[in-house]
Amino acid sequence: MKRCVIIAGGNCDLKQLNIESSDFIIAADSGYDHCVMASLEPDLIIGDFDSLKSELPSNIENIKLPEKKDDTDLLFALRTGLSKGFENFLILGGYGSRPDQNFAMLQSLYWLLEQGKDIDVTANCNNFYVSAIKNSSKIFSVNKNQYISVFALENSKGVTINGAEYSLDNADLSPSFPIGVSNTGLDDEVTVSVKCGTLLVMVVDKNI
Repeated sequence: MKRCVIIAGGNCDLKQLNIESSDFIIAADSGYDHCVMASLEPDLIIGDFDSLKSELPSNIENIKLPEKKDDTDLLFALRTGLSKGFENFLILGGYGSRPDQNFAMLQSLYWLLEQGKDIDVTANCNNFYVSAIKNSSKIFSVNKNQYISVFALENSKGVTINGAEYSLDNADLSPSFPIGVSNTGLDDEVTVSVKCGTLLVMVVDKNI
């Protein structure tokens, strides 16, 4: 399945990340600056360009957004990827120095899952990656130097965690109680599933 890669303007080093030749790449606003530094040519550039430092190229399609809008540049990029038929998304540079924008990025993962049952989304950030699952199951790679934390974004039923030091079996999780924080993997993979609800899963380096 082809993947849509969204490159935003947060902390990111594209030279250290695995981008495949088959990926459809959307640069969201100053995410294009990351592309320039990595000599990476996106397929599309989107944004109001209020933070973009590089000059827009004439040979790449771009969509200019108004500064006053409901969608963040990242959310509009995700919306555009959906309109092109993508179901597999990777976000790079979605996490930066502003806590409000970081929270908006996490909300965007939740929004994306609401758009279809087959959506798969991961945000690869500096020193951690984060994903979200809704009424489904997913395997996460977790090494001995990482934590895995599972949070309920809504009241969630039938939550199971296998392969971790603290396991769960068909439990109910609430967004008001962070019982799933700072778990560790027993092997290299941890399986997280939820029968009804939406979970946010973070795999975080212990040395942060």
